[in-house]
Amino acid sequence: MRRKLLLLPIGSLFLFALAFTAQVSVQNVSAAGASSETQPVYTTPDGFLLGSVVPGAYARLVRNQNGITTNVHTSLEGSGVYTVWWVVFNHPEDCETYLCTFDLPDLVVNATGRIVPSGAPANFSAWLGIGGPYSGEVIPDFNGSLTNPEGALITLVVRFHGPPIPGQVPEQLSTFFGGCPNGEGCVDEQLVVFPGDCSGDCLVPFP
Repeated sequence: MRRKLLLLPIGSLFLFALAFTAQVSVQNVSAAGASSETQPVYTTPDGFLLGSVVPGAYARLVRNQNGITTNVHTSLEGSGVYTVWWVVFNHPEDCETYLCTFDLPDLVVNATGRIVPSGAPANFSAWLGIGGPYSGEVIPDFNGSLTNPEGALITLVVRFHGPPIPGQVPEQLSTFFGGCPNGEGCVDEQLVVFPGDCSGDCLVPFP
């Protein structure tokens, strides 16, 4: 994943603050020693630019000391192959800028993928454990591991890989450029952000 995909235009940063303040839902699940957080799903028209909310879509993240689990319920404009990617910032409290948007992540790894039929709801589920190694494709420049599941800032990226290509579907479902020769044709369409322990200075809007 190129660095430019991880940059949010400054004009979008204040929208993040509003979204997290108004729509975040966090629940402690004491019996399981876990916490559950629900966030809206956004379109992302240009890399990590925060677009409009996808009507009726949401994602839930459950955290405990062993890892994180997500369930994404959304709708997508076209049928085809889609993947979901974990983008992990283990210590957002140490980020130099608002919500880690100009810092490099510790880990970018494939979470899951599926073929979505036309007009059908899209549901994705995945789990990520601490430490690794990971079975999904890890982007080489961001090949660390999840070390702080209960406090990490987690971004989920929903990525489109075009229509199913005979003989290439497994690659489309599991790799960043699957089905996209020379990186052309794959598009990051939606994103979700779970801010974790991003508080204090890292939540101050950019000047």
